[in-house]
Amino acid sequence: MKYLNENQYKAIGLLLQGKKNVEIAEELGVHRNTITNWTNDDLFQSELRKAATRHSQSRLGELVSTMYEAAINDRSAAMAKLLLQMQGMLTDKHIVEREIPSAINGVNYDKIDDEIAAFAKRLEDKTDIEH
Repeated sequence: MKYLNENQYKAIGLLLQGKKNVEIAEELGVHRNTITNWTNDDLFQSELRKAATRHSQSRLGELVSTMYEAAINDRSAAMAKLLLQMQGMLTDKHIVEREIPSAINGVNYDKIDDEIAAFAKRLEDKTDIEH
């Protein structure tokens, strides 16, 4: 099984600090192409992703606090929406309630019944003509 060496783990740490390949190579005393080769290696990439996840998780509280500040201080509706979604308090589910029409809302059921009867009569008359 292949393992990363100490310099490769140091390189991962420096990459997470935002350093460029040239700076990392100089600090570790290796050629810059060595850093490029490491970053193209699958095992190195896997370890870099793991380290990035650990690094971001350790700062998650700080990130959420900053998001709250932006939502409140900057009155950012987008940030507030994102925070509410993160807490499960806001979803994309929309519930629409519809009120059933009634005579109170100005619906004249007698008029509707008359229109239906007139329509049925016209259909009967048309059917009689075709035969």
